[in-house]
Amino acid sequence: MADGARPLLIGHRAANHLDKLADAFAAGGDYAEADVWLHHGRLEVRHEKSLWPLPLLYDGWKLFPGWRPRLQLRDVLLAAKGGGRLFIDLKGREPGLPAAMAGVIAEAGAEEIVAFSSPGWEFLDELADALPQAPLFYTISNPERMELLRPRLGKGEIAAVSIHSRMLSAAVTEELKSSGVRLMTTWAVETEADARRVLGYGATGITTKNLALLTAIRNGELA
Repeated sequence: MADGARPLLIGHRAANHLDKLADAFAAGGDYAEADVWLHHGRLEVRHEKSLWPLPLLYDGWKLFPGWRPRLQLRDVLLAAKGGGRLFIDLKGREPGLPAAMAGVIAEAGAEEIVAFSSPGWEFLDELADALPQAPLFYTISNPERMELLRPRLGKGEIAAVSIHSRMLSAAVTEELKSSGVRLMTTWAVETEADARRVLGYGATGITTKNLALLTAIRNGELA
């Protein structure tokens, strides 16, 4: 929980654009999410994937010009300081990503304002050593990933997860909590009905693009 009385509130993809970053904090978000890729040695903030070797980016079926200037993590860290915290989702499979991330975070003096999630759990394991104070949310997007994580859950190694709302149930919540998971944020939660459902199951965090929903939860209007 963010303060012991309400869910942790995260603006989904809100830090991928500087104007949305400010909006997420103004709406009452504890964190704004940033999707970060290591691309040609730079930490780029974007959800779109690179269509290598073409100079294009894509997201779903949409194409975007890849030659335009791209938002850098340093700029997002600077914009977030004093306003709120960043929930950084590490994308791709570049093996140097955790080391590059740790270097930029240390250079910016931003160790206290970041948390990390990733489907690449090896990235989080590496960051556990480099940034020991940062919360690490292991991403669970489908039943297969849940099955892969179970051996580590059984050892009590995982303190936080980011789980897709379609995966959440009372049974899954109980399993995670009984395995020592203290923080459980759930994404793809866009309506009040969605939020009531996952909070009813015991989720301790909401990740949403719906900033009005963030404000409603912050103000206790979903009771």
